[in-house]
Amino acid sequence: MWHPSLDREGPRYLAIADAIERDVRLGSLASGARLPTHRELADTLGVTVGTVTRGYGEAARRGLLRGETGRGTYVGGEPGQPFLCHREDELPGVVDLSMTLPLETLSPNLAVTLRDVAADPDCQRLLEYYPSCGRRADRQAGADWLRRYGLDVGVETVSVTVGGQNALAVVLSAMFRPGDVLAVEGITYPLVKTLARRFHLRLVPVEQDRLGMLPEALDEACRAQPVRGVYLMPGCQNPTAARMPEYRRHELAGVARRRDMTIIEDDAYGLVAGPGPAPLAALAPERTFFIASLSKAVAGGLRVAYLASPEPQVRGVERAISDMVWMTPPLMAEVARRWIDDGTADRTLAAKRAEAARRCSMTRDMLSGLDISLQNTGYFAWLRLPEPWTSGDFTRVAGESGVLVTPDEAFVVGRGSLPHAVRLSVSGAADADRLRHALGVIREIIHEQRSVK
Repeated sequence: MWHPSLDREGPRYLAIADAIERDVRLGSLASGARLPTHRELADTLGVTVGTVTRGYGEAARRGLLRGETGRGTYVGGEPGQPFLCHREDELPGVVDLSMTLPLETLSPNLAVTLRDVAADPDCQRLLEYYPSCGRRADRQAGADWLRRYGLDVGVETVSVTVGGQNALAVVLSAMFRPGDVLAVEGITYPLVKTLARRFHLRLVPVEQDRLGMLPEALDEACRAQPVRGVYLMPGCQNPTAARMPEYRRHELAGVARRRDMTIIEDDAYGLVAGPGPAPLAALAPERTFFIASLSKAVAGGLRVAYLASPEPQVRGVERAISDMVWMTPPLMAEVARRWIDDGTADRTLAAKRAEAARRCSMTRDMLSGLDISLQNTGYFAWLRLPEPWTSGDFTRVAGESGVLVTPDEAFVVGRGSLPHAVRLSVSGAADADRLRHALGVIREIIHEQRSVK
């Protein structure tokens, strides 16, 4: 049973909520863990039941807990799903490798661009309504940016969205209906699971190897049930860091054609990982939606992405954007356009790739001998844990040692077996020294466990 340490002065109920938040972040309270009853915790802490009730209520308000009628109180926002705690401030003495932050100290100087925007005689027009797919100048910038991925599309097929997550939600809303089946890799981007629940879609996990989804496994899934579409990250898959080779992209495009499936290609990390094969959208443009976000390549707070759609689906995408947000804020789209046009985006990407290369090299060296996958210029690594570690135990021990990582359960679809792995964000540490310290902690934890076997 959970026994919190209340080290906060002031109201006891806030100390209880703070303890829950701290232990969730450190991994000592795992997703799905059942908390003591109000009476049990009150007796343990020597406080009133009402104090515990208020503390649990405050933790629930922060999104840390859920209550299940007749069963109790559990960690996590939704039943059966891993809970990822977003942080606003650094925890003292903790290195956060759980979030793939885009090396934000290298992001462009926003103040300079905003001064230029303010000096433009037409800047007031950025407060007006525009078409939901974006101003033509912004869509042209998007078409120009997509060429970095090896994708040449007309401006008419490009829509501007409020980041890659919004683009994914837009495609799911425009192309799928409740009950439709979406194929995904068995270990996939967690937001896909969240959006599938929101849109009442059914996810089917498809077998993958170290190069990504297996085409024959996707074809088998289609024989077993009416798969409506497939979601993939062939440029650099989150969390496994797999980069899909050209021949497999052709094979998957062929399966999608034979089975008449929609392809959603999310390339959030492809540019960071460096030049790669032609995207699926170039191989099967008639059925592929391609998402190119600026968040990881340029700046996380620049909530702008470009969505290239098959021409017959452009109007449906525009309606979906309108239904959700009406339009991407023109000011943000204008900043993105300027950075693409004047080369700022390319220079920023180059700087971030160079820093990512240094961090990936450090990670390989310090975790040499372990089963780890990462790109030469990636933002994260997938560490397969040696026996006897489980991801839950390792996450907890690492958290207690001041290093936050993301366990495999955050990425696993359905009730399949866990791969006993964790994702390490090499871009999450504020600087290289802190990353070096965190990697040393991880190496020591694994080494000590091996030495006592």
